[in-house]
Amino acid sequence: MKYFAFLVLAVLVTGCGGNSQPETDPAINIPSGETALENTPSGFTTTNLTGGINRANQEVCRTNMLTAAASISMYQAQYGSPPETLAEAGVHAVCPEAGTFRYTVDGQSWALDCPANPSHGSIRDGVSSW
Repeated sequence: MKYFAFLVLAVLVTGCGGNSQPETDPAINIPSGETALENTPSGFTTTNLTGGINRANQEVCRTNMLTAAASISMYQAQYGSPPETLAEAGVHAVCPEAGTFRYTVDGQSWALDCPANPSHGSIRDGVSSW
C-alpha cells in the first residue's frame, strides 16, 4: 500500500502527460505566464506565485473602489453633492497594498484613485477606468 501511495505522489509531483503547459494553473486559476518555476537550494522546483498575489491585490483594490464609489454615489443622491471626505460617506475600504484611497472633490465631480499602483485603476464620477 505504501508503494502505491508513493507512486501516486510521484505521478502528482512530476505530472502525467505531455510537455504542453496549460493556459492557466488549474489549482489556483492564474494564467501560466504569471507564474514561474524556481529552483530552491534543496533542488526542488517550486512555483512563484507573486504574479497571482499581485493580481489578487488588484482585484481586491478594484472591488473596494467599487464599493466606495457606490457609497459616494448614494451620498451624492441623498444630499445633492458628493461628500468632502470618504469618512463622511461612511467609506472604510482600502487598497491591500497602500491603504487609504486618494479621494478628490471638485464641485459636483469626484475621483477615487489607488495610491499604490496605477494599474489598479481609478473611478471618476462613478465610472471605472478598467
